[in-house]
Amino acid sequence: MSQKSALNFKLNTENSSNVASPFWTKPETKKSKAKKVLKFIWKWSKLLLFAFFMLMGLWGCFQSMGDNTVSTDVNIGSGLEFGFNFGTTGNWIYDLSSGSLYGQFHTFSDWSLDYGPFYAFFVWPGSWLVLQIMWATNSWVGGLNALLAIFILLTIIRIFSILVTLRSTLQNEKMTEVQGKMSEINAKYKGLTDQASKQKKQQEVMDLYKKNNVKPFAAFEQMFITLPIFLIIYRVVTIVRPFKSTILFGIWNFAYTPMSQIFSNFASGGWTYIFFIAIVIPIQFLSMKLPQRWAKKRNRNAVSSSSKGGKQMKKMNMTQNIFAAVMSLIVVFSATGVGVYWFFNALYSILQSWIMHKVIMHSRSKNSSLESKLNRLILE
Repeated sequence: MSQKSALNFKLNTENSSNVASPFWTKPETKKSKAKKVLKFIWKWSKLLLFAFFMLMGLWGCFQSMGDNTVSTDVNIGSGLEFGFNFGTTGNWIYDLSSGSLYGQFHTFSDWSLDYGPFYAFFVWPGSWLVLQIMWATNSWVGGLNALLAIFILLTIIRIFSILVTLRSTLQNEKMTEVQGKMSEINAKYKGLTDQASKQKKQQEVMDLYKKNNVKPFAAFEQMFITLPIFLIIYRVVTIVRPFKSTILFGIWNFAYTPMSQIFSNFASGGWTYIFFIAIVIPIQFLSMKLPQRWAKKRNRNAVSSSSKGGKQMKKMNMTQNIFAAVMSLIVVFSATGVGVYWFFNALYSILQSWIMHKVIMHSRSKNSSLESKLNRLILE
């Protein structure tokens, strides 16, 4: 062998040994390092953001229960109120009272931290927005300006939270898709209680989630913003002054609770709130059941056939039924304006779920047709 050939053989051997070596790793580039850093920052920023929302939600909840300066009252001039400064519009429905007129308790019209961060950062922007909308449309009759204000506020909130809701919906979809594989893993390790089997089962589950890009906890992200959003809407509806005088279609007072009117004022118009409940609560149930039905339709082959999978589905349905019952109680025992919010929110949820259903079905149809064309080409 010549000296040149020997040198080439040596170089080729060294290169091949480097590639095949299990200890050799690809060196990190600047781009990969930057991507890794950004991923780390995004992960912790998201965690801090969710923690902040939960903290604000709990802050608002406990403050409402223990701080009398933020207590509410159905009567104008009583309890915490938000409105224009006295004399701004000359309309007592929109302007806060002067001094002790009408027994005014606590008010705020400008941004401040006097009532804490929850009211300053969340309640004030929403209250300011609906107040401006209601005043701009104050000539509308039948409480239509209040409906418009709630609809616009809810739309803005849904736009800001759409990324979280879509991510949660997609993760629920992926969890449903892998349900069949999960049943197979559960059946495979059924009755095996030794530590080695548990570790193998856990590893297979993790591999299944990784392969299908399933993040189990992502489906619960929506819960972290549900509490603050509900409290924001509840506070806005109960403290914005013109809401207290809004009588929707001349029948339902935004400030009154349906149940209190039914039991204490039935003969004098309280009976009409039965129809309000009969409209809002069924829509709330539909907003939970229709997405389930569409998901089941999309994933007929992924439905778990094992007894354990069936029990999990029953538990999930039971949890959703309990949640729906709780939401119904909130509608019945909260101000009518809050029930109007839940009505619009349920319609938004149904619309979003229907759009997601159509998009997913269309995508699968395209992928299926593409796959069939490829198969025909291969066979030919």
